[in-house]
Amino acid sequence: MARSTPPPSRRGPSSKGSKPRPVPKPAATDRPAQPQRPVQRTPRGKTMPALAALISTLAPRVVRDVLDRGKRLESAIVDAQGEDAKKRSTRSDRRLVNQSLASLVRWWGWIEPLRLVQVEDQLLLAWLLDSTELSAVPRIWASKAAKDYSRLSCGGDAPNWTARAETLKRFVAGRAVAADPWMNFPAWIRDELPLPPGDESPKIRRLQFLHAVQQPPSLWVAVRGETPKPVWDELREAGHKPWVQRRIESAARLERDADLRPIEAFTRGALIVEDLASQAVAKVCDPDPGERWWDLGEGSSLHATALADEMRGKGTVVTTFEHEPARRAAALKIRNSPFRNIAAKAWDGRHAPGKPGTFDGVLVAPPNSGVGSWRRHPEMRWIVKKEQIADFAARQRHALELAATAVRPGGTIVYTVGTATLRETQTLINEFLQARPEFRLDPFPHPLEDEETSGTVQLWPQIHDCEARFIARLIRTAKPAAGAE
Repeated sequence: MARSTPPPSRRGPSSKGSKPRPVPKPAATDRPAQPQRPVQRTPRGKTMPALAALISTLAPRVVRDVLDRGKRLESAIVDAQGEDAKKRSTRSDRRLVNQSLASLVRWWGWIEPLRLVQVEDQLLLAWLLDSTELSAVPRIWASKAAKDYSRLSCGGDAPNWTARAETLKRFVAGRAVAADPWMNFPAWIRDELPLPPGDESPKIRRLQFLHAVQQPPSLWVAVRGETPKPVWDELREAGHKPWVQRRIESAARLERDADLRPIEAFTRGALIVEDLASQAVAKVCDPDPGERWWDLGEGSSLHATALADEMRGKGTVVTTFEHEPARRAAALKIRNSPFRNIAAKAWDGRHAPGKPGTFDGVLVAPPNSGVGSWRRHPEMRWIVKKEQIADFAARQRHALELAATAVRPGGTIVYTVGTATLRETQTLINEFLQARPEFRLDPFPHPLEDEETSGTVQLWPQIHDCEARFIARLIRTAKPAAGAE
């Protein structure tokens, strides 16, 4: 096995040397004054210099909070600038702040060992590695770092790790530098990751997976409760270019920076943002109209509304929440959806809602290590520790056991997690089936490809352009033996 790469240091970026240099006063001259260039700013937002300075100020604290305190990136940004400041900022300002700091966290494994003194250097390098063009804010960072931005090139569209490393090497201008891709990920992923599919060598297949999860996420949307084609037509009329997924016609990919707020279908709740892998889950569930399903989920309304959509609004979907704030937030989204057959209920986390053995299906989507979310939430790779994976697997097994008590004979359990670690996916399912002989795998068509599965599927970002997600479908063939429940 390849030698494990040490994890990045917990030391956050330094802001030393980031104070702007004093601007000398212009010498007296008899030439007429030149007209001033207009100050660049985001739409109705801060000027570009002010925004560049704000991000430089936030970066050290945000990275420390993520690496040292295990804080989620969005929470770390809000805490660093204050909730009031966030409310006063414009959408475009917030987007640029989030994008810049997400890039810094994503590439911290390569950036931290360079010991760059100025935070502007760190932010600029992260931007070059992550993006395809050099906009105004990173040009300001380049000026602060005494770099000629006309000589800089972006590597965000690099096709592989070798090409991406060239961006790093050009930035350090001949200085010896380590460009091992594994440095950008926790050491435990080497042992926990199954071998991805493909014809290349195992090393290349693993690197292809890492390269895919290192990319910013694609924007996938779903149509709920309506015929998809008119919604896609509305998007096209608004200037968007939806790429409709061949197997799931209610799913489409849009440009990453698409603003959906002016779209009427988005306003009325018929068009939602949802990753393609998440949309595939309800297709695997394949519930019939009139059935009764339990969504034992991650605290979101997405799976519940997808089930209701598959059931054409008929039957019942019970979605449960252990925490009341999450239940209230989901209930509000459900009220704004086209469906009236979803009940968001408080839950004690110990017993199935209702009478045991009465659900036609149970969707089990418990908390997990979140490897699949590394594109959207790059901080999760540094927050989740190896020892936590066993805890996740234990909670996932408990959720499966609860589902087993709830589903009727002949009913279905669909288990899904947004990750790829063996202990949370195939190993867990194998152990459950050994302990529960009344259940067996239920083969189903691959939701994104033209093939049949044996009852489980792992979706891969480098193949399907979505989050890494595991899905298994089980069927209860008989009542359990006496005392099994």
